Amino acid sequence: MAVVTQAEVLSVIEHTAEIREYILKPDKYRRFEAGMFLQLSLEEVDSSDYWPESRTFSLASYYNKKKVIRLVIKKAGRYTTRIFNEVEKGSEITIKYAYGDFILPVFDQKNDIVCLAGGTGITPFFSFIEALEEQDELERLKLLYSAKKYEDFIRLDYLKEKLNNDQLLLFTTQEENSETINRRIATEDIINAAYNYQEAHYYICGTTDFNLDFKEKLEAENLKNIYLDQWE
Repeated sequence: MAVVTQAEVLSVIEHTAEIREYILKPDKYRRFEAGMFLQLSLEEVDSSDYWPESRTFSLASYYNKKKVIRLVIKKAGRYTTRIFNEVEKGSEITIKYAYGDFILPVFDQKNDIVCLAGGTGITPFFSFIEALEEQDELERLKLLYSAKKYEDFIRLDYLKEKLNNDQLLLFTTQEENSETINRRIATEDIINAAYNYQEAHYYICGTTDFNLDFKEKLEAENLKNIYLDQWE
């Protein structure tokens, strides 16, 4: 059952002019699965009130001892512009969480987990990394991350700290860079990332076109374990 609670904004980190990271401290902290999402409202409400205007955001952190939640928000419309203008360190917001089934495999603790991220679609995969690290299964994760330019990668130092070169593949589509593969992600990149590609689990998060394009390409390879995050 979803929880409605006030949350204090502990910090705001600006990654670019259009992307910010928010660390929240909810009054009511409840267990949730990696990959789920919440609803955020700038209005002060409780569970008995009519739910006001809000936006959904993927949880960019896993359940943790510090009892905080990380969000990565891109300014892309009127409401997210309000968030950028009104929410700062010390602000109080309302969240309702957690929702969604874009979660790690429940009955498979062996096969690879291949994540395809486009732009801010990286967000739920931060929670995957935290969860798999806690379960001592981080070596299962392979991340193929595409951005227009190198500067667009989010929390790249963190990703490089947690994942080795075989686990993390970076692609830039509008810039040639010695640190990245200078093209779009190809089907063979995805298949080659997995030890047993037919049994691996494939998670796709990006724009709608990004999601559907890779879903179609993986289905053409007769792959079955395909999951899309429709909220990005």
